Amino acid sequence: MRTSSLSRLLFATGVAAATLTACDSTRQVASESSSSPLPSTPAIDEGDVSFNQEVTQGDRRFEVKTFGSQDPRVVSIRVYKGQSLTADPLRTSVVGAVTGVKSGDLNGNGQPELYVMTDNRKANGGLYAFEFSDNGYKPISMPGTPAGQAGMGYDGQDMYQISGNKLMRMFPVTGDSVKTSRTVEYTLDPSGRLMMGQSMDAQR
Repeated sequence: MRTSSLSRLLFATGVAAATLTACDSTRQVASESSSSPLPSTPAIDEGDVSFNQEVTQGDRRFEVKTFGSQDPRVVSIRVYKGQSLTADPLRTSVVGAVTGVKSGDLNGNGQPELYVMTDNRKANGGLYAFEFSDNGYKPISMPGTPAGQAGMGYDGQDMYQISGNKLMRMFPVTGDSVKTSRTVEYTLDPSGRLMMGQSMDAQR
């Protein structure tokens, strides 16, 4: 009788141990399967910095870095007010090597803009622009092909600069025999759209 009771006790203990082992094994597998990678922003090699520049506008400081030497490159933009980041860093892909960055407040609303220029010479290429507030940023709509007479002979190869409260866009006029360079002025409206103004031609 005692022997039978002891056998039943040992059997029950073995079953319980096996059950606990099975539970532990299940938990371990579940833990491993939950560690699969999650989607993230474009991967960068922190050691492969191909462009690094800081510019200021009012009380804001922009730290702009480009990673990589092949298209598409990744641009990282950090915005500081004093020593503090104003928002999460902005990371985006661009076509072409970054040649320079300019800051401004073209529409005078107190929200600084950042203009990133690349050497992409395709039509309507080579410019990436953003307007920043305390809570984040919004992209500035690109101007597209110049309208009317200003667009005659346009075939890309744009270059940009800031002059006062205007964005100046320069490009060669193709198909002419006198080698003309055209400059088109743009202002920024309150909604963040670049509005075309006058254009001027000059011989190259």
